[in-house]
Amino acid sequence: MRGIQLFAFLIVLLVLVGCSPETYETNQMVLGGLEKDMVLDADFTMVEGDFGTGSMYKLYCPDSWNGSLVVYAHGYAFPDEDPALPTIDDLRDALMEMGYGVAYSSYSETGWAVHVAMNETRQLRGLFSGAFGHPDKTYLMGKSMGGNIVVALAERNPNLYDGVVPMCGVVGGTKMTVDYLFNLRVLFDVYYPGVLPGNANFVPEGLSAGYAFYLAQQALMANPVPAFGMAGIHPVNIQYADPTELFTAILTGIYFHVGSFTDFLDRTHGHDFFDNSDVWYSGSGDDEALNAAIPRFTSTPDAKAFLRQWYEPTGKLKIPAVTIHTTRDEVVQIFHEDRYFQKVSEAGYSDNLVQHYIDRFGHCDFTLEEILAAFNEMVAMGDPPTKVKFRN
Repeated sequence: MRGIQLFAFLIVLLVLVGCSPETYETNQMVLGGLEKDMVLDADFTMVEGDFGTGSMYKLYCPDSWNGSLVVYAHGYAFPDEDPALPTIDDLRDALMEMGYGVAYSSYSETGWAVHVAMNETRQLRGLFSGAFGHPDKTYLMGKSMGGNIVVALAERNPNLYDGVVPMCGVVGGTKMTVDYLFNLRVLFDVYYPGVLPGNANFVPEGLSAGYAFYLAQQALMANPVPAFGMAGIHPVNIQYADPTELFTAILTGIYFHVGSFTDFLDRTHGHDFFDNSDVWYSGSGDDEALNAAIPRFTSTPDAKAFLRQWYEPTGKLKIPAVTIHTTRDEVVQIFHEDRYFQKVSEAGYSDNLVQHYIDRFGHCDFTLEEILAAFNEMVAMGDPPTKVKFRN
């Protein structure tokens, strides 16, 4: 009871004086039935805790809160990594300077944990409301796999959110990402036969992503010429401006293929999830010979269903969205944006979508200014926050 009374007192205090007093303090509060840490800073209040599943979260509310909340979803972490909070200090601080509350979490699973990440990211809005009061507006932001997560939340729960900014996002769908990485591996094995153990649909036990990267790197250094032919093959179509970008894109693709293979296989219960049985590879100069050399793989219905459910965007975009994407992203290719535009247009919501292409190489290689510009544009597309109170 004492914890609940303290929580009620703190809520009243926050309503009366804003989200933080002009002193530094650390207290305990009750949130969702669990005791959480609350830090009272000179400029903001921060609440941190966990979901009880190993996933941590942080909630920030500036003392000049404008009544709106930004929920951030982070990207893919390899299965052998520990769950960790994203490092977004600059973005968080900039958003709070504009008066926005900010909430984000780790996920209780690493790897392609879209289902878990969606559930835990969705809970952040309720946790923030319990700590600081119900936000008038809630916006979503996410990078890479986090872009897939926030698009899924926006499409499935448009009543909870008021806008979304996917950055370098998997907006074309999980299958599109899998197809790119695995087709790249298929082509690498054709153009550089015998270099890598296993194949696109089989990664031998004990083969690390780092060692596969090393083997591929040695092959590219010894004979770079095939890489240029490989780059132009549909459906891979590697975007690059110079040899360094090309080799980096190939090596990055090999690294992600090997590093994520077991993760996807585990999530599809050991069933094959990559299918190139009806893919026609073109652009080689002798496509008949190329396709004759391509090994073919077939996926199972349940594995296809997993890729579709977690997550294939529908295009039913009922809230404003502004995407940003570098044109030569070596991890999540720019073609994702084309696919999402097509889906949104077919669903009849193209007025809600603005896409910005940034002419640059690199995955999620944005400046803070570019990110904030996209966010502000998204906010302007909808109704402005109802209690704007910017600090000087």
